Amino acid sequence: MITKNFKITIEYDGTNYCGWQIQKSESTIQGVIKRTLEDIVKIDNINIVGSGRTDSGVHALGQVFNVKIETKMNPNQIMKAMNSNLPKDIRVVFSDIVDDGFNARFSALDREYVYKVTKERSAFDYKYYWNYPYDYDISILKECADIVLKQENFYNFCRPSPDIKNYNCTINCSDWDIVDNILNYKINANRFLHHMVRMLVGTMLDVSRGNISKNVFLRLFDEDASKNKVLTAPARGLYLLKVKY
Repeated sequence: MITKNFKITIEYDGTNYCGWQIQKSESTIQGVIKRTLEDIVKIDNINIVGSGRTDSGVHALGQVFNVKIETKMNPNQIMKAMNSNLPKDIRVVFSDIVDDGFNARFSALDREYVYKVTKERSAFDYKYYWNYPYDYDISILKECADIVLKQENFYNFCRPSPDIKNYNCTINCSDWDIVDNILNYKINANRFLHHMVRMLVGTMLDVSRGNISKNVFLRLFDEDASKNKVLTAPARGLYLLKVKY
């Protein structure tokens, strides 16, 4: 049989998972997908390469991974088999065969996230929005989003790690809008750092409330600035929207 490189796009509700990356003692999206595919194609130690890691509780509408497997199955058969065996909170939305050199992580040009905020508390949607009970000023939020668009160093808006060579990101889009009473922050960049979007969202909302000034927010992009003004929004409002190749 020929080894095929499958490019697969999935959506998932991250509520019940400890993020994307496989962990020994916790249920993760990558771990569930790996076990499901291994059961389908009867091959052990399949390598699932994701476009990026999402944190515990974060959702996805367009996460992408690739996997190289020996199988007679075509992309449509793989998609149907996976959706018949995956839990209901993970679903394949697209499957294709790509060039052997395609890598879901390193071939990506940019990624796009959206963060959703609502002032209304509901018994049904609390897992999918940040129920934010405070008033906010959309014009101030848009001004903050414009500040983000012009920045490169996001050291103070992530969880630093010795494995990270630099904290520079190229931001292609940064904007707030309101649709059907839902406040949305959309950001597109060539890469994202751990907790970066959540820290930006929480801190921008703090600016809008008047807890910190726009000048203080701007100074936070100086690597030497104190991080004590950075607020991290909860994971449940964050969605990986799409990955561009």
